[in-house]
Amino acid sequence: MEIGRYERPKTIEEAYALIVEEHGLPVAGGAWSHLMVKSAPLAVDLSDLEMRYIRDAGDRVEIGAMATARDVELSLTLAAEFGPLFRDATSHLVGVQLRNIITVGGSVAGKYGFSDINTVLLALNAELYFHGGQRIDMGSFLAAPRDKPFLLEKIAVRKGARAAFQSLRVTANDFAILNACAAYREGAWRIAVGARPAAARLGTEAARALGNEGRPSEAAARRAGEAAAAELGFGDDTRGSAIYRRSLCAVLVKRAILEASK
Repeated sequence: MEIGRYERPKTIEEAYALIVEEHGLPVAGGAWSHLMVKSAPLAVDLSDLEMRYIRDAGDRVEIGAMATARDVELSLTLAAEFGPLFRDATSHLVGVQLRNIITVGGSVAGKYGFSDINTVLLALNAELYFHGGQRIDMGSFLAAPRDKPFLLEKIAVRKGARAAFQSLRVTANDFAILNACAAYREGAWRIAVGARPAAARLGTEAARALGNEGRPSEAAARRAGEAAAAELGFGDDTRGSAIYRRSLCAVLVKRAILEASK
């Protein structure tokens, strides 16, 4: 990627001004920036803004936008609350070297279709905090069109969910052909499917099929998987066809539900 001017602000207010007023390209880890633009008149490096953390915040866990995939993979705070969920969604990402630069904020902000962690955050109904005071849930953010520049500060995930992640890949460290996450909290299920190959979306009919049963039968999980496959859209790319993804969706959603039910 060709960069005209490079800035590394020391305060979040300075970074926000560069991004919003001068239309600078925010650069977190920089792993996927080239997928968004081929050249940037102004690149704004967010490395010095103290947004790299994962912390217990009472009824939720907060993930700073600059926390890396490797941070998430190894986080004891996330593991204590959600078990192997976040590790399962990050440990397959390419290699350790790249996981050390991929940031959660960059993956969320980019709305990347191939993202595994976005699928998990959608299933957990994560809340996004932007500089300036705006908050929005993950589902609304992913579905909204890109319009005004923004600066994402952190992602908050409420505690108290049982959840599981499933995916299928051609090779262990490749992007997923399809991924799925099922989460149960307070009598309600959320089913998210990503790498369709478009961005993750909720399977509302799949969740409805499960009702409020916290430990559904295998037959109920299968019906929910079939509902997700029927209601969501799928496309073709080099990793798989839409037809294959639709068939795979039913299986992965069923597995995620049964695992989350344990």
